[in-house]
Amino acid sequence: MTEKVSFDTVEPGTQLPSIERPVTQEAMWKYAVASLDYNTVHVHPEWCKTAQVFGLESTVGHGQMTMSFLGSVLSDWAYPVGGWIKKMDCKFIKPVLPGDKITCGGVVTEKHPIGQGKDFVVVSIYAANQKGEMVAVGEAEVTLP
Repeated sequence: MTEKVSFDTVEPGTQLPSIERPVTQEAMWKYAVASLDYNTVHVHPEWCKTAQVFGLESTVGHGQMTMSFLGSVLSDWAYPVGGWIKKMDCKFIKPVLPGDKITCGGVVTEKHPIGQGKDFVVVSIYAANQKGEMVAVGEAEVTLP
């Protein structure tokens, strides 16, 4: 979309620009520090080889890390024009593993003209791994000027 994003210019079906995020064990360690979530399933590869949480011999990414990727899709799109994220819900479907490349995107599904600067759109959001498998899906309400 080359025109400026606003409530008037978006319609149901408008695609948000997608983003890609590589996931490494180092990124998961850094996210653990940032989030204070040091759960062994995220930060201890040797333990995971034995424990096999989720039937995997690997650490798995924090769900909130994946959700932050989804939030970036929304904020990169809305914040430059003065929009903001009102609400965001997410369901985690499949574990994110070190070595995955996560692609996130969204599509406007509804418009709600409230007036008084409170107009918002509903955006269906998704995160998929490099195999095209959905790892998370969700929905957000985004206020646009």
